[in-house]
Amino acid sequence: MKISQIADAIFIGRIGKSEKSYSGTKPVFYQNKLKIDYCRDLPKGFVDKHLSIVYFICVNDTIYKIGQTSGKNGIRGCLNFYCSAGQDDPGPNRFTINALIRECLNKNDSVDVYIKYLEPIEVAISGISKIHNVMVPISAKCLEEVHLEEYKKMTGSNPLWNFQESGRAVPSYINENFATYRKMRAQGRK
Repeated sequence: MKISQIADAIFIGRIGKSEKSYSGTKPVFYQNKLKIDYCRDLPKGFVDKHLSIVYFICVNDTIYKIGQTSGKNGIRGCLNFYCSAGQDDPGPNRFTINALIRECLNKNDSVDVYIKYLEPIEVAISGISKIHNVMVPISAKCLEEVHLEEYKKMTGSNPLWNFQESGRAVPSYINENFATYRKMRAQGRK
């Protein structure tokens, strides 16, 4: 499915490789992490805003991954986790997506990120002695589930990189690389 089929998706930026090499002392799998060139048309501070977000990682305009975040550091915080995988202590999902993005970049594919979001809503919460009006985020997981369900109805399957939702295994070479990397980190040697 092409991202253009989601009319209200907002272009966030393009993922590429950073020119800056790792300068720390811990073992890393990649000397250069990934980076995002954020769209200049976005309002100031938007990528850091605490929102309920469903994101789309697209390769050559085709949706490869649908995910969600409602972290306090916004979409920037979420994407930084993917970009730094292989230079920190990621889980298998982040390591896998980072590896797959790198493969696409090595083939000169464009890897773009789009989002849809909901602002926090005001709700009244009954406290001990009074009612408090507070702003709360809507479940980003719910946003993701709705989009995955519609995507699957329209295409007959989940996006290629939504391994868990599809019940598919991550490519074995990525699992092997992840195991090697975890061992390197645990032993503290490069």
